[in-house]
Amino acid sequence: QVPALVIFAIPHVQESWMIQSSNPSVRKEAETYFTTLDGLAKKQAKAFEDGVPTARVESIPGMHYIFISNESVILRKIRTFIDSLK
Repeated sequence: QVPALVIFAIPHVQESWMIQSSNPSVRKEAETYFTTLDGLAKKQAKAFEDGVPTARVESIPGMHYIFISNESVILRKIRTFIDSLK
């Protein structure tokens, strides 16, 4: 029973080339993929939350390397989590 901070990239953010594509098929397929991906990630986050009662699960919009793309948000979440342990 150890406190844990778990951060998920939910919702996933599409890359600009997907959003800006002039091909409607590319945009539609990307949207479908990310909708599916977000659904799976939400289930994973919920399972973690239910399975580890000491976990603090955070969802932040972003990409796979969320700790790079959202560094300031991640650091703030980590500091808040650490402060809650005192």
